[in-house]
Amino acid sequence: MELSTKLYILDGEGRKFMGAGVLWLLERVEETGSLLSASRSMGLSYTKARAMLDMLEANLGRPVLDRKKGGAERSGASLTPFARKYISLYREFQTEAKADAERRFEAFSASVDKLMEEGI
Repeated sequence: MELSTKLYILDGEGRKFMGAGVLWLLERVEETGSLLSASRSMGLSYTKARAMLDMLEANLGRPVLDRKKGGAERSGASLTPFARKYISLYREFQTEAKADAERRFEAFSASVDKLMEEGI
């Protein structure tokens, strides 16, 4: 048996607004300096990527991107200082939650093995 975990943070209406996909998108924006480039590299439409980040910003009540509009010199995006700290906190949360789930799964698996040995 193996354990697979996917963690999402939901809004008050049960809609996902934070998970691995949003994390990866933010990381790609940081790498590429552009939401368009980040979305293309992930196989997402710009509209979908923008909607993901708009949903995140709406739920956090804070901007996660500094967007620059205009000619080639002013185009692009970068993460806000808040977004960088948020990403760090989310990674830490995700790592700890998955480690905790893995520990609990190991205990569960051992209990199932014991039950199987009992032949019930």
